[in-house]
Amino acid sequence: MTTDPTAARVALREWVAENARGVDPAELSDTTALFEERVLTSLQFPELILLIERLSRRLVDVTALAPGDFRDIDTIMGRFVEDGAPA
Repeated sequence: MTTDPTAARVALREWVAENARGVDPAELSDTTALFEERVLTSLQFPELILLIERLSRRLVDVTALAPGDFRDIDTIMGRFVEDGAPA
């Protein structure tokens, strides 16, 4: 079973828009810094990891994570969904 990157990106965008704190979802882009600009909070991080695992159909190896892995939607997609490398 393969992951559809387009559908995954749409689902990720929708989740971010639904969970955005104090930001108009219309102002969000795929390059908006999610944590740096406080669009998402650290409390939402575990839920984001679970979403990424569901979208990529792979477990995220939390021991291999780097702070920049979750900068924005483009980065998340490239790191966990589109590249096909094991997470």
